[in-house]
Amino acid sequence: MKNTTITNVLLVYVERPDANVTQDLHELEELIKTANGKIVLTISQKRNTLDPTTVLGIGKIEEIKRSLEMVEEIEVAIFSCELDSQQRKFLQNELNIDIIDKIDLILDIFALRAQSAEGKKQVELAQLTYNLATKPNKNFSRQGAGIGTRGPGETKLETNKRLIRDRIHHLRQELKTIEQHRELSRKERKRNPVFTIALVGYTNAGKSTLFNLLTENQVYADNKLFATLDTTVRKTALPNGVNVLFCDTVGFIKDLPHQLINAFKSTLEEAVLADLVLNVCDISDENVENHIDVTEQLLGELGVTAPILRVYNKCDLMDSLPIVPTNRPTIFISAKTGKNIDVLLEEIASRTQTDYAKINLKIAIASYGKLVTLLNKYNAKFTVDFDETDAFISATIRREYVDRFMDYIVI
Repeated sequence: MKNTTITNVLLVYVERPDANVTQDLHELEELIKTANGKIVLTISQKRNTLDPTTVLGIGKIEEIKRSLEMVEEIEVAIFSCELDSQQRKFLQNELNIDIIDKIDLILDIFALRAQSAEGKKQVELAQLTYNLATKPNKNFSRQGAGIGTRGPGETKLETNKRLIRDRIHHLRQELKTIEQHRELSRKERKRNPVFTIALVGYTNAGKSTLFNLLTENQVYADNKLFATLDTTVRKTALPNGVNVLFCDTVGFIKDLPHQLINAFKSTLEEAVLADLVLNVCDISDENVENHIDVTEQLLGELGVTAPILRVYNKCDLMDSLPIVPTNRPTIFISAKTGKNIDVLLEEIASRTQTDYAKINLKIAIASYGKLVTLLNKYNAKFTVDFDETDAFISATIRREYVDRFMDYIVI
């Protein structure tokens, strides 16, 4: 979804104890840019605790008011900290401009990015849930083209909280139905299981670019945060002949709103059910190790137990590769140039060896079709040679199905 409206923004950064100011500000700037915002003014304050009403204290609020009088084109103030309804109401009345926080900003970007019907419903559910918990009633009806006013719903949000709760219930029921259909697809895959690899990682690490390269697919990829939201699954064959499924998932970010994690939990379960997880990392980002920690902490919270392979992407942007922690298997690649993709594929192929076996089969040509049907049923990858009377098949198949072919196996 494209939107060229640029919103002029006041960024209010609240520096908490132990904060990484440089990283936080860079991430906020990128989020605002992604949401089609332009930072006109930045004001910051160190706070050990937030004032329950004013957030920053009266003195700082007066400073912001004076600054706004000198920069009249600002349309919205974005606070780096989470705001409750009391704080929003006070700030709105005092500053007389729209007030949103970082979570609103992330939700707004998700509203811009949502493409599928399911994605739009998931984002709307997350927005309504957060709005209901944190915003004064009068803010519910806001809808427009600027940051903090966008939503995937087709109608304006009602101010009546009962109607909002009814809409939340309806969305949850619709998403439950979609999830039931997804579960049927998963059960079908479980009956004929294919080795599954989930691509996860911090947003803008290059997951979708890598996914496209591995699968020869055309998932939308861009140098922006949260460029894609919808989980995409594609089958492809590895160099060793094994058919596998690659799953591209939504990117993570520090302090990803739990409303979004809950809303997207069904799609993120592709990572939970995977046989192997690729944590795609942007090695050119100076905060890459923090991004790895955030991603793998979220994977733990989701219940991911599959082996994790760290894939350091964008190594084409580095003059030399830094030393990285070695507590997990690691590969350096460039999805843009294709560097070391063969190494990555070989590593993935080696991970499938414990699950797959190569078998040689022989069958009379007259019965060849029956055996091919059975091989396809169990997602086997195979080649065939013939002589005058028989077909000779070399197949790669999951070990658990080898016994289905005992009558045809030859040494």
